[in-house]
Amino acid sequence: MIRKATINDVIAIERLEKQTFGSSLGFNFLINEIEANDIAHYFVYEINNEIIGYIGVRIYDNNAEIFNFLIKDSHRSQGYGLELFNYFINYLNEYNIEKITLEVRKSNKQAMRFYLKQGFIHSHTRKNYYENNEDAYLLIKEVEKWLFYQLKVVVMKQVLQF
Repeated sequence: MIRKATINDVIAIERLEKQTFGSSLGFNFLINEIEANDIAHYFVYEINNEIIGYIGVRIYDNNAEIFNFLIKDSHRSQGYGLELFNYFINYLNEYNIEKITLEVRKSNKQAMRFYLKQGFIHSHTRKNYYENNEDAYLLIKEVEKWLFYQLKVVVMKQVLQF
């Protein structure tokens, strides 16, 4: 089940971040994002009362910036990430978002493949962006183009009667 994150989820989110990334945005940061930041939107993916993933984003103007998006290692490559991402994209429709941005570690090839499949493009590189001096790729997705593509797929399926 995908749902809005609550402050009761912060300990599980922080633990998942540390397991996945080796560090976390931090307990206090996450509490503030979920409880007090009006532009922050966080969703968790929960199975059998266990949080297996989450996505955190800030929405401002007509832009959305993904802060973190992860699925627990044991649940990857099973479609949960795509399902959570598509849920998030549909949620963004309410806000007339035109562009989504995010940073991804240069070494995170699995995430890069996922984002490229979802229509993101590499905008530029931020040198020494992370604590360990690893570069970050800034990725951008034009949402209107993606929504138009999705509409085209639906129409083609109807025409071809799939």
